[in-house]
Amino acid sequence: MVVGATFSGVSSTALLTTGQVSSSGAFLIFSLGTIGSLLPDIDSKSSIPFKVTFTLLSVFTAFAMIFSKAGYSLIELLLLWLGTYFFMKYIVMELFIRLTVHRGIFHTVPMGILAGMIFTVALKNLFFVDSKLAVWGGFFIALGFLVHLILDEIYSVDLFNKRLKSSFGTAFTFYKRDNLVGTFAIYLLIFMFLPNIDLSHLFNILSSENFYAKLWQTFLPNGTLFNGLLKF
Repeated sequence: MVVGATFSGVSSTALLTTGQVSSSGAFLIFSLGTIGSLLPDIDSKSSIPFKVTFTLLSVFTAFAMIFSKAGYSLIELLLLWLGTYFFMKYIVMELFIRLTVHRGIFHTVPMGILAGMIFTVALKNLFFVDSKLAVWGGFFIALGFLVHLILDEIYSVDLFNKRLKSSFGTAFTFYKRDNLVGTFAIYLLIFMFLPNIDLSHLFNILSSENFYAKLWQTFLPNGTLFNGLLKF
């Protein structure tokens, strides 16, 4: 989580200083990148990331539900929120525990891509986030997710004893040999989500020489150091 938050913080700051996102947008995608770095361990039932992630997911889903039903009274929305939260927290979570294994299909690269797509669609359609910012949000979810997988793979190499641990090759993978059906389902979902997500803005920014030139220009202060820092 610390590495994911740091990586997301640096990346979101780069987008902020080059004017690609606002301050609030930068904080949003930084937060999503941090959450993304916890998601691969959502299938580890005894881990803190699992408990934290499922609690956050339950809250997220509950608010998404009431935002989509804004015409009801406050008491109806409250009951709807509680019902959705407890359904996610105790029924969906219990099913998830029974149907998944640690470092299974949820601990793969395509799952990280799919998670980013799901969050993009949710941010845009349920929380009415600007479409460009929603894409950045999904991108940071996937980014944090992949940082976690890479760190797990690095940790499986024991440099001091010059050996590979038994976990080597189980973290940063594009499929699971023991769950080909699940792997196929994830890739199928990715192709189903793809037409609904416009990635052109993201690719145009990341492939633009102007973006990196502007990033370099903002690397050093323009004029006095910390000019206007104490002005509010």
